[in-house]
Amino acid sequence: MHTYLAALEQASLMSDLNEAVREELDGVHYATMVAVGFHGRRGLLVMTNAGHPPAFWYRADRDEWAWFEPRQAEERPGISDTPLGLLPNASYDRMIVKLEPGDLVVLYSDGVSEATNPADKELGRDDLIGLARSLPTLSAATFGTKLVQAVTEFRAGHPPDDDETIIVLQRSPDQSAD
Repeated sequence: MHTYLAALEQASLMSDLNEAVREELDGVHYATMVAVGFHGRRGLLVMTNAGHPPAFWYRADRDEWAWFEPRQAEERPGISDTPLGLLPNASYDRMIVKLEPGDLVVLYSDGVSEATNPADKELGRDDLIGLARSLPTLSAATFGTKLVQAVTEFRAGHPPDDDETIIVLQRSPDQSAD
């Protein structure tokens, strides 16, 4: 990991980790992972996804939410962005966006989007981002706490079937680009 850390070179990191997981695990298990880096001076967020649910992004200056997914401008051969250890020779796409002050990026485990209520209805991506749209976005801490509460309310006492992890990142107003 030290090889790739300073360069924000996550696609090669994921490829190397994929091969390491394939060699070390039993061929049955795999892992999802998202790697995130931030270049503070330029305001660039770099993200590479290995089978993890897609992050979503609040753009403060536009007051809008969007999914953080790569554009599929070109088809390329092979498998890309799969969980680590699942397939040999997988490739991984690095996504780069410029964050503006106040922007939020929300990472979450599949236990969040797959949360179910007592009627066995799954929350899903659309309802998850719908919950996000209804919450205050002034701080990452407040937003994260409110999102956890909203998912818990959706479950209405139904116990989680999987881990429910939410990480909220926010570009501070004082981190202006040069």
